[in-house]
Amino acid sequence: MKIKYRITILFSVVVSLILLIVCTSIYYFSDLNRQKDFTRRIQNRAITTANLLLKVEGIDTNLLQRIDETTMITIKEKSVVIYDDRGQKLYQYADSNTTAATLDSIGLEKARNRGDYHFTDGNKEGLVINYNYQNHRYVLVASAIDKSGLEKLSQLRIILMISFFSGILITVISGSVFSVNIVSPIQNITREVKEISSQNLARRIKLSKTKDEIHELSATFNDLLTRLEESFDIQRHFIANASHELSTPLTSILSQLEITLQNERSAQEYETVLRSVHEDVRNLTQLTRSLLEIAKATGTSNGMELTLVRMDELIMKLPAELKKIESSFHAQLHFDNFPDNEDGLLIFGNPDLLYSAIRNIAINACKYSPDHLANISLGFSDDKLLISISDNGPGISDEDKKMIFQPFYRTSETNHIHGFGLGLPLALRIINLHKGSIDIDSIAGKGTRFRIGLPIAQRFHKV
Repeated sequence: MKIKYRITILFSVVVSLILLIVCTSIYYFSDLNRQKDFTRRIQNRAITTANLLLKVEGIDTNLLQRIDETTMITIKEKSVVIYDDRGQKLYQYADSNTTAATLDSIGLEKARNRGDYHFTDGNKEGLVINYNYQNHRYVLVASAIDKSGLEKLSQLRIILMISFFSGILITVISGSVFSVNIVSPIQNITREVKEISSQNLARRIKLSKTKDEIHELSATFNDLLTRLEESFDIQRHFIANASHELSTPLTSILSQLEITLQNERSAQEYETVLRSVHEDVRNLTQLTRSLLEIAKATGTSNGMELTLVRMDELIMKLPAELKKIESSFHAQLHFDNFPDNEDGLLIFGNPDLLYSAIRNIAINACKYSPDHLANISLGFSDDKLLISISDNGPGISDEDKKMIFQPFYRTSETNHIHGFGLGLPLALRIINLHKGSIDIDSIAGKGTRFRIGLPIAQRFHKV
């Protein structure tokens, strides 16, 4: 069921219940007031009759009956009966075609024991009253039909029923209009989103003027589209750059082999071609391995094999590793302040990925330093282990800082140095998978420092 129909139904049900409660309450309290007013009137009539009979000299029953006939015009089929304290009937009056409401001995005893009470007999309503005069106890029984009151109540019932059903009709119509107005902005958003595809991600949803939830929803969709557009751009650039980087050594290998095969060559020429092809294949292998590592480091840490990693032991492998990669590369380790508790050296993570991330940053430091030196230090805070890797290279500009973590990005100052631009993106993804962070401090002409922060093992699950 569509939301607009659900809103209409819910709105109609709620308002209908309110109308029903209001109409029922009006009818109930109106009937209650009618009963009280009618009871008061017949009570006054009965007491007045008793006063005339008992207190006024010269009033006999015939005269009193004539008086009763000419009074209480709005009350129909009225009757008044008076009993003395011995249960004898002193007076009785009833309109024509009306039977007076009387009491037997049991009823009189009940009235004397129970006191005044109200009773009904079909359409008639009556009242039994205990009346005391000169130490004598009389019982008055008065009954009648409140014709005018019942007619007014019937009219009120018709008015309330018409009002109730009219209110329901108006509620359904207004609820429909109300729901359409509410859902209309959402339908507009739906239409606009359906028209957006990977070909026109630059399109954005029009924001409403009012700062309401619809405006917030539209803004959220626009933010999502912006992130998707950036992701698609990064993906397109990555595919284009990866294709270029992969095709370059393959083209070089193919062209060298084609030229070599065209004519007979000497052993030395074959050796030269093979060495060139070997270098291209080595670069291609390194590039493919880097791409696979980036793919492995993309996503969440749920699929990784995690263990406790002692970071000082991991970092101590770097100098020998850097020498193996390039004989001119070397690193200086600085472990000045060790924590009192050795648990502060433990990281909960994947040792191979962590080592790869730190090694890539250290390799870059060695590449871009004139003396090929990387300074690596280990520090500690209350809940983090801090690794600092610095060089004295050309530095990184503020514009390049925003881009160096994009795959295949190379700054203009470093294009002459061999590399693929995949080391830093891979390092960032690995550190992010371990709930860590990477910050950069760089001064042009003075060098760059990368600061890696990783949560220690006992704090990892709280991050």
